[in-house]
Amino acid sequence: MAQSKVARGGKKNLSENDSFSERRNSFGGRRSSDRMLAMIMEGTSIPTFVIGKDHQIVYWNRAMERLTGIAARHVLAGDIPPWKPFYREKRPCLADLLVSGASDDKTRVYYTSGTKKLPDAHENGACEAIDFFPALGKTGTWMRCTAALLREPSGNIFGAVETLEDITDRIQAETALKKSEALLISILQGSPIPTFVIGTDHRIIYWNRALEELSHIKASDVKGTQDQWKAFYDHSRPCMADILVDGQVENLSVWYKAKYLKSQLIEEAYEGTDFFPALGDRGKWLRFTAAVLRDDRGGLLGALETLEDITARVAAEEALKASEKRYRRLSITDGLTKLFNGRHFYHQLRSEMDRANRYRHNLSILFLDIDDFKQFNDTYGHLEGDGVLIRLAEVTTRCLRKTDSAYRFGGEEFTAFLPETDGPAALLIADRIRREFRRERFFPRDGDAVQVTVSIGVAQLNFGETLESLIKRADLNMYRAKNLGKDRVYFG
Repeated sequence: MAQSKVARGGKKNLSENDSFSERRNSFGGRRSSDRMLAMIMEGTSIPTFVIGKDHQIVYWNRAMERLTGIAARHVLAGDIPPWKPFYREKRPCLADLLVSGASDDKTRVYYTSGTKKLPDAHENGACEAIDFFPALGKTGTWMRCTAALLREPSGNIFGAVETLEDITDRIQAETALKKSEALLISILQGSPIPTFVIGTDHRIIYWNRALEELSHIKASDVKGTQDQWKAFYDHSRPCMADILVDGQVENLSVWYKAKYLKSQLIEEAYEGTDFFPALGDRGKWLRFTAAVLRDDRGGLLGALETLEDITARVAAEEALKASEKRYRRLSITDGLTKLFNGRHFYHQLRSEMDRANRYRHNLSILFLDIDDFKQFNDTYGHLEGDGVLIRLAEVTTRCLRKTDSAYRFGGEEFTAFLPETDGPAALLIADRIRREFRRERFFPRDGDAVQVTVSIGVAQLNFGETLESLIKRADLNMYRAKNLGKDRVYFG
């Protein structure tokens, strides 16, 4: 054993020439075997002392001198009480309690953490205890005390031997570790982030208060179990932490599909987002991060998983997306007729023309204009005129196919384009719209049925022509229909 730190703070300098004969004469000086034992004890680096049945110290080796700073001659001569080198007030040492045959209860009075029986304790009562020696060193010393009874060949007890080991550094390290662990537990427990920790056997080591609140499961109900899944699922399955503990990262895709990714901040950590229907009344969206826990040597300790309830955030994001979709729809929709507006017509027609030119597919467009609409408005008012516009939008939509689309181009003008449709086929669809609208009746005044008609121009895309050219041809054909008497369709 290395020299104790208290030796450096001893009470006095000792002479290396102190007589061993004093110790030999007091203990085991008559038989060669006793002398040999005394020589062995003298040469050991372990602080050792022996007491007789009268509790007086009869042996005090050199290591004990270095530890206490007290020479053997002073102890053996009785100048110093046996307890004095170790304690500030009178009390028995472990060897004293063995010689006295003290009960376990009495021993615990002095060694509050109890004693541990050693092998062969039934023969020599050997035991050990940990105690604080306030008189050793400047601030006291923690020692592991080991004591055993000494018997004569006849079996009679003639004393006890006690050895001491300075474990102050270990106790201080353990105390610091306990404080660190307590601080860590305090931080985890006080953290608003739901957290659990599992060991290599997948059993729950820690389950903090925030997770109790999220899952409505008490830590006391799951600690030491493998029931972490119960907080999140309605059937047994691994959590992300379980998969990392097993080192089976490839299985993340099996359980989490495309809902996870490797952490950019933490080694051996992965993040994910998923919906957990078993949480709460309607389920919850959680973002979770799991990381492998290792000791200083890289050994696997377990895994930690943290969770964040992002249900409100997901709901807000979905509401925002719905709002953006609604506003986008409004931005491309005519408020009166609910058809797409002229701006969207240009955007969509350009895309359809690109596709038709690329694949050499037919494309036709219609231009519709209500006949004598200004006169109708002037006669019956704009409110009644709006009703006519709405009715034409409904008729047009009803007559078109699912692949076609209609637009309010502006004022009383409407457009539509028909993918995969040549001019003659578009002409038939346009005439259907004209005939259906002609059958509509309007009653701007009580008892007066008014008929309104529409003129429609049809144009088929010539591959390679510009958007402006196609629109201009359809517009011209619409005016030709009007010039030919209105209420008709023109394709030429």
